[in-house]
Amino acid sequence: MNITDDKLREIYQISFFAKELDEKVQQLLMAGTINTTWFSWRGSELLGAVVGKSMRADDYLVAYYRDGMSQMAKGFPAKKLFAEALGKVTGSQQGKSGWVHSVDLESGVVMNSGVVGGQVPIAAGWALSSVLRGDDKVTVCNFGDGAANEGAFHEGLTLASLWQLPVVYVCHNNLYAEHTAFGKTSPVDHVADRAMAYNVPSTVVDGDDVPKLWEVMTTAIDRARAGGGPTLIEAMTYRFRGHTRYDPMAYIATGEVDERVRRDPVVRFRESLVANGNATEEQLKAIEAQAVEDVEEAWQFADNSAYPDVEVLHADVFAPAPGV
Repeated sequence: MNITDDKLREIYQISFFAKELDEKVQQLLMAGTINTTWFSWRGSELLGAVVGKSMRADDYLVAYYRDGMSQMAKGFPAKKLFAEALGKVTGSQQGKSGWVHSVDLESGVVMNSGVVGGQVPIAAGWALSSVLRGDDKVTVCNFGDGAANEGAFHEGLTLASLWQLPVVYVCHNNLYAEHTAFGKTSPVDHVADRAMAYNVPSTVVDGDDVPKLWEVMTTAIDRARAGGGPTLIEAMTYRFRGHTRYDPMAYIATGEVDERVRRDPVVRFRESLVANGNATEEQLKAIEAQAVEDVEEAWQFADNSAYPDVEVLHADVFAPAPGV
């Protein structure tokens, strides 16, 4: 499926906004203005934006803790996301889950897993629900390369393949699982190589190549929607910052991160949009100015929101009994 100029500009808008939001959070953390758990996504904004935008509005996104851009691209309001990260009552779970477990059912972001690999079999469950209901919704599941070494990865792919479920698994391979290089924990070169064992079609794609990634994503989604079963996509990407804010990245060779930052995919994507005639300089400047305003608005919304009352701790803990 060819990608339109309008869609390319939408992907740039999400990517630039996600970059600015991450930078804003880093500034606030460094200044001591806020104190929260934050897993930076800088470097992989394009990948997340394409994943979210390639889905239909009523499809299901099963997320993980480093793909906020996918969630926002799917429709998760940035204000609710920011507020949840700060534990505010206006957040998606009234501040009780924090960033790591935030969900937004209205936009179809049905899970955000803080447990490495935990989302893979749950995504199979969401896909199974579509089969049982007889609808044509597709579930897309994001996970990092480290999750591929968890037993849940193998369980999820086995179920998805056996039952030919409408699910697309997207591995965001940023080359490091927490503090360990992928090559030190995998006997094969790619996560996609493992799909053969489950009879699942797979492909490896450059996560910064927006047109190619769009083609791969939409092809896999269309295949799943038509009853063709699961696909595993391994998108190669990178993270500019450590696993957490306290990670000095001592396990990475000197100069590696600097070289990646010099080739910032958001900047290069911007250049390609102008060079290929997909957008004008004026259009992109307008997108960027609006994104900066929107980030500040999201921050002010979260900052000015109240913390939840202590009674909220006891709500939503148990499902109501039948008839209640």
